[in-house]
Amino acid sequence: MLFQRVLTGIVGGAAFLGAVFYGGAPFTFLIMLLALIAFSEMVHMKKVSSFSLPACLGYAVTLFYCNPFLFEWIGIEVPAGAVLPVLWLIVPLFLFLSISVASKNRYTFQDMAYLFTGTLYVGLPFQCALLLREMPGNGLAYFLFVMVVIWTTDTFAYFVGRALKGPKIWPAISPNKTVSGSIGGVFGALLVGAVFATVLDQSWLPWTLLAAVLSVAGQLGDFVESGLKRVLDVKDSGTILPGHGGVLDRFDSFLFAAPIAYYLILMWAT
Repeated sequence: MLFQRVLTGIVGGAAFLGAVFYGGAPFTFLIMLLALIAFSEMVHMKKVSSFSLPACLGYAVTLFYCNPFLFEWIGIEVPAGAVLPVLWLIVPLFLFLSISVASKNRYTFQDMAYLFTGTLYVGLPFQCALLLREMPGNGLAYFLFVMVVIWTTDTFAYFVGRALKGPKIWPAISPNKTVSGSIGGVFGALLVGAVFATVLDQSWLPWTLLAAVLSVAGQLGDFVESGLKRVLDVKDSGTILPGHGGVLDRFDSFLFAAPIAYYLILMWAT
């Protein structure tokens, strides 16, 4: 199991970082693929058929949401810094709800709300990740900053939590996470912020604060995905990453951190 986990981490990590560094079409394709896989995991956890009309609609909407360049191809103008015009959030919602009515409640309102939320939960954060990477100038550095903050938070939280132990944060959702580990994770993120600011020759304050915010957001994203799995009574979101679970299991923190990073950095950069 450990060998499988390490091997997956090395191979998957190398492929992911290769696409991140290359950018452009390969990275865009990777983001779209990850978004579709993540949404498929939500579909499977809910025990909805992957070939059903609601699932197919969800795949299409997720693909549309996660790739802002698709908007340009079909003539939709998106203001700078905006994720998506409200109309293109409302239309999919109405389509999901209409399916519930047309199917005579075979797919319940709750099912449709879950799938629509899934398109937002997966598609929009991955869109922000793509926009962050493609930012002019330091896009690659910004993206790597978010990833390193998340990885460092997880690493520090694990080792500090094991060393200091202490009270649990939310045992009903994630029984192994401790207060000391969470604080240790934030401390690790602060170090990343300080190093990043030094490398880019910028002020420490904004980058350390951003690192702390992203650390907390990432930990919250971890809890949210853990809570979702408990409600749906599944151990892992998927099996595509042997030893690691699914895409949602690996990117749960990133999904919460990426939009915050994108918008805060966008404000600073402009």
